[in-house]
Formats: sequence, C-alpha cells, structure tokens
Amino acid sequence: MFQLYALILEIIRGRSIFYFNPREIDCNWSWLQQHNLTSQPQWVWNSPLPYIQLKEQHNSELFVLACMSEEYYKDDLLTLLASLVHLRSVKVLIEVADCQNPYLRSKFSLAQEILFHFPKFNMLNVAVYFQFNKDSPTLYSFEAFPRFTLLQHNITKSEGVQLFPNQMENLRGYTLRVVPETSLPNTIIYTDANGKKFIRGFMWDFIETFAKKINSSLKVILPTWPAGRYLDELYALEWTKNGSVDIGLFASPMNKIYYNRFHQYSYPILYGSWCIMMPLERPIGIPAIFWHILKADALALLIIALSCYWLLTKVEGSLFPMWKRYWHIFLKLLVLFVICFSQAQLLFVMIFNPRQVAIDSFEALLASDLRIFGVNAEFYLMPNEFRARYATAFRLTNNVSEFFELRNSFNTSFAYSISSIKWSVMETQQRHFQRSVFRYSDLCLHDTMPYSILLDEDSPYYEAIKFFSMKIHEAGLFDHWLRYSFYDMVKAGRMHFKDYSISIQPRPLRLHDFRIPCLCFAFGIILCLFLFTVELLRFYIPVFLDSL
Repeated sequence: MFQLYALILEIIRGRSIFYFNPREIDCNWSWLQQHNLTSQPQWVWNSPLPYIQLKEQHNSELFVLACMSEEYYKDDLLTLLASLVHLRSVKVLIEVADCQNPYLRSKFSLAQEILFHFPKFNMLNVAVYFQFNKDSPTLYSFEAFPRFTLLQHNITKSEGVQLFPNQMENLRGYTLRVVPETSLPNTIIYTDANGKKFIRGFMWDFIETFAKKINSSLKVILPTWPAGRYLDELYALEWTKNGSVDIGLFASPMNKIYYNRFHQYSYPILYGSWCIMMPLERPIGIPAIFWHILKADALALLIIALSCYWLLTKVEGSLFPMWKRYWHIFLKLLVLFVICFSQAQLLFVMIFNPRQVAIDSFEALLASDLRIFGVNAEFYLMPNEFRARYATAFRLTNNVSEFFELRNSFNTSFAYSISSIKWSVMETQQRHFQRSVFRYSDLCLHDTMPYSILLDEDSPYYEAIKFFSMKIHEAGLFDHWLRYSFYDMVKAGRMHFKDYSISIQPRPLRLHDFRIPCLCFAFGIILCLFLFTVELLRFYIPVFLDSL
C-alpha cells in the first residue's frame, strides 16, 4: 500500500487533487484525504451528480482520486466522465471498493470492463486497483495504441513502475486519419505523369513529420463528392467530431473560427498576418535628379558660396598680407574639394538610382496613384470604419480568378492583399527573378493571427501537437517548409520558374539620350558668354564714358 502512496506523492507535486467518491465509500486513500499532502486546492465530491463546473475552475493540471463501488461502477463512471468534460488529459486513479468476494467475478475482467470506456472518451491517463487490506496491490492500466490492451503490474515486485506513462510518445504504428485542406500552398494534391498521386505542402510536411515522431502512419480521407468542390471547414469539424477522421489539416485563422466549436481547434501551430503586397517603388528618373540639383535652394546656396569666395579673394590681401600665398592655395584646394564632392554625389545618385518615397500608410496610399486590387467578399470583412475611411484606396472585383491571375503574374499596376503564408511562397519565387518586383508592406488589414488545425474535442493529440509545434518553430523547420512550398508547387505544375520582372536590356546610345548633357552644355556656354559679356562691359563702359 505504501508503495502505491509513494507513486501518488510523486504525481501530486504542484497539482490540485479532486477526490471523487459519489457513494461515500470507505476507501483506502481516505488517509490521503485526511492529510494535507499539497498546498494546492483540493476538492471533495460526494454527490452522485456530476460536478460540471470543474472545467471552469481548473485546468488539466489536476489529479483525480476516485472511489467506486463494484456494484454501481457503471453509474459512477458516467458521473466521473461528465465531471471531466474538457479535462480529458488529467490523471485518474480509481479504487474499486466492496470487493467482498473476489471469486464471484474476475478482477482482470472487471478492470478491463472499466478501463475499456476511457479510450472512447480520449482519456489515456487512467489506472485501476482494487481495495486491499494486506495483499500487495495490483495496478491495472492500458495501452490505447494501436489497439486496447490491458496491462497489470504488481507494485511491490515491479521496479520502475509508472502510473501514467506518456502513451503519445509511441503509437506503435497506429494509423492517423487525416482530411487535408485543398487551399494552396497549405496542401498540394497532384498526380504525376505516371498516374501516381502525391501530397505536398507545408501543412503536409508538418503532419508527416509529427506522425514519424510518434511512430504512426497516415491515411488520407478525401470527400466522396465530385472533384472541384471546395471542402468547407465546417464539414471537417463535423468529421473530426464524429470520429471519421483524427485530424483536420486546415490552417484556420483564430479570428474566423466557429466559437461554438472552440474546443476542436488545436494550439496555434503557426502565426501569420494579412497585409498589402506593394510594388517596389519606381526609380527616380534622371531628369528629376537634375531638377532636384537645380532647385531654387540649391542655386541660392551656390550663389552665396560664390559671393563669399569673391569677397574673400578681395579682402585676403589687405587683412592677411603675410598669408597671401597660402591663402590662394587654400582657396583653390577648397574649390577643388567642392567640385569633386559635388561630382561624386551626382555620380553616386546616377549609378545607385534612388527610388521614390515608400508608401508607409493608408493616407500616403490615398495620396498616390496606386490602388489595392481586391475581392469584394474580403473587403466587406473589414471593419466599417476602415471601409468608410479608405474605400477609395481599393479597386474591387467579384471575379476571384481575375484577382489571382493579376497577383500571381506580379502585375505592378496594383497592390494586392495577401497573407504572410502565401507571401513566403511568392517571396521565394521572386528570388528567381532578375530583380524583386513586390515587397510585403507594413500596411496590414489584420495583424498577427494564430492559425490552428482541427481536432476532436479533448483530442489525445492536442498536447502532443502543441509541444511538437513549439519544437519545430524553435528549430526553424516551419519557415523552411513555408519557403520550400514554392518548389512543391512547381513539381505539381501549379507554379513555374518564370521571371515576371521587367528585364533591363543594354542598348546602344540614341540621340535622345544626349538631351540632358546637351542642355547642360548649352547652359554652360550661355553662362560663359554672359560672364564674358560682363567682363567686356566692365572694360569698355569706362572707356566709352572717358571718350564723351
């Protein structure tokens, strides 16, 4: 008995205890109830009615000690299961009392009959023992995978006995039934030239790796209706609920879930956003660069600098006669530095052509000539205030095919709404272009959203998928699968290695290309003639005035 209590004490660490004794039977574990073995909350339930508020007061970090009568154990089991709704992963230790004549019924068959109910309700951490006085207790548990198998352990003779081993570490070849989503690039189903069917995509990589980790196989369940019909999320939720499939491989954003089915969504396996895919800003034209250099403030600065230089040349001889020679050298070096610096700046701007100012807000988008090409159905999912304020920034269509055709062909006439998941694929595609065409902007319609897959309520795979998703994110596998989805789509024939960027081909110089240099040359000649005329007038005007 004390060996069993020692195992119980190992499990209790930091857990609350729920004492379940609907018949108020005198159980062997009453001693545990009478002593405060933990500082955590403790519940004692002595009613034949289920304690349905338990799930609202506690999470799965709960240890249940149940005492049941051999005569009424079926009713007690129903009460216990009703009390543990949405708490199926808790650890439960059941003591069966009133075993006055154990020869009337086999303990093994009775334990099997009790434990056989729990896998049906996705409860794997359950063990049973029978009330004892001096006999060493025999502990009954089960393996749920690949099929129900009853196990029994003599606690005093077995070394290293675990009351509740983690059964999700090894499913022993159990087949997981999966219904995949048909949305690209989440899951890609295609047939090769030999007629062999393949499944690819980052969601399939996720579930395939998960199945290998827990030593299980996968079976794809596809709808029986005609091809081309979209599998709605609601159908997948119903299939997981009625046990037709184990996992619905849908990347469901948590802001669009069916809230009455909240417990059928897994822990978020990835995070994404819904933002605007903006064309890269166009380079500033060469004429605009020259006009920028010849702006009024730049010309004013140049005139001021020339005036200061002229004044210095006039007064340097009278103020600093001893430094006259060195002053001339300094002024010439200064002029040379200004000329070289200005020329270097101009050449830098000409070679590394700057781009137009980036659009960083919806107000800037409204002020520009660029518009967001979108679908009416998506636009009306946005808040009313946003739609009223920025409606003119959108150009909407009801033709979804037109939207995808323009976006997938990298048409730079518009900006487009896109999820960060699909952008990862298009960003990988852009790496095969001569130059990038679009960027993922900070103009978001929805900020970071968690995405979940579909499970049965209180699915035994919930915790395993939760910790598995954390590990693959930490290892960077999910980002790798997202990027590699482009190559999966190329294999499936859904995308191609095609450069949608506008290639810049070298060409011979034309007469039109000399327009700006010729204008600059003409301006320089006119300026020189003007200065030469001024010099002549300075000489001949006094001569003319003296001759009068």
